[in-house]
Amino acid sequence: MIASDIDRTLLWSHQRVGDVPLEQLACLEVLDGRDWAFVTKRAWDVLAGLAADHPDSLVLCTTRTPAQVLRLALPSYRRVLCLNGGALLVDGVPDPDHARSTAALVAQRRPMAEFADRVAHLAAAPHVRGLRDADGAFGYFLLTGDPVPGEWTEELAAIAADDGWRLTHEQTKVYAMPDTLTKESGLARLLEGTDDELVAAAGDSLLDEGMLRMARHALVPQGAYLASHGWDGDVTEASGVLAGEEIATWLQGHHHSRRP
Repeated sequence: MIASDIDRTLLWSHQRVGDVPLEQLACLEVLDGRDWAFVTKRAWDVLAGLAADHPDSLVLCTTRTPAQVLRLALPSYRRVLCLNGGALLVDGVPDPDHARSTAALVAQRRPMAEFADRVAHLAAAPHVRGLRDADGAFGYFLLTGDPVPGEWTEELAAIAADDGWRLTHEQTKVYAMPDTLTKESGLARLLEGTDDELVAAAGDSLLDEGMLRMARHALVPQGAYLASHGWDGDVTEASGVLAGEEIATWLQGHHHSRRP
């Protein structure tokens, strides 16, 4: 198995394509009528080849909800772990067995609705644009970019710890989710009962770190948040959408290295 995060790993927003000519890009996401996120055409060809020839090898892993994934023009939806490992799409359809095992894991912690009630006053703080609910599985605070008061962080951390939730600060967002809900847990469930292993994984954020350390080989885009927050492994030579291309070809190479 090979695995990759999607956003800011393979897929890059219009703001991060740099000076790559438009004719060398493939748009995978349109928002409000605007071409929003891209891969290079070479990356598209590599991912499409993997999807066609080895549909079960590549697992995409993302914090996106299933609906947010399905608006992407991906080469394949064969297996996509959404909601930070909490939901599995197989050929674009939610897998009920995975959903049941996720429900058992998140039931060990305070439900999202109750957590949201407990932090409602923190979501109304001046430096917060709101608290978004990711299909009832977890939430994330959208920040305005203004300084975050230390006492706000401390109070949120105390509530999260009491509820069995963890926090991850990622640039303009603070993710809050049950500590049983991780990408590595989702991948481990896919590997159960098989002889497969996670050969290679790529990602850019602190939420990807467990998945990356689970893999035999791991790669992080240059300039990624994780790269400047404790990552001690390999980093791409390129940045932005060209890092996505580099990661796609790197994943392809590690898949081929496992072929008999």
